Amino acid sequence: MVVLDFTIVSVALPSIQRDLHVATTTLLWLVRAYAVDFGGFLLLGGGLADACGRARLYRIGLVVFVAASISGGLAVGPGLLSASRVVQGIGAALLAPAGLSLLVTCWPARC
Repeated sequence: MVVLDFTIVSVALPSIQRDLHVATTTLLWLVRAYAVDFGGFLLLGGGLADACGRARLYRIGLVVFVAASISGGLAVGPGLLSASRVVQGIGAALLAPAGLSLLVTCWPARC
């Protein structure tokens, strides 16, 4: 879900430009806003997962990500859509490392 959200917005860019009357340079930032925040906060998300608990941070990241996704879906202007993408990136950065560490620690070892 986290990786898919990075690329899926590319499919909607023509519709976003037409419906929200967005400049081409703003469209590029819709993609970049998610990527920059996701990459920038990824290490912080991993550290917080270790410090605060994996399951807790996973739930927090999921709530932030879903809330930002809803906000982006309901956006009526480019400002709200850009802000939603930024918050989505932060939520994804909390969600991804916590989810992967939960998977590794909960899955039984196979030899």
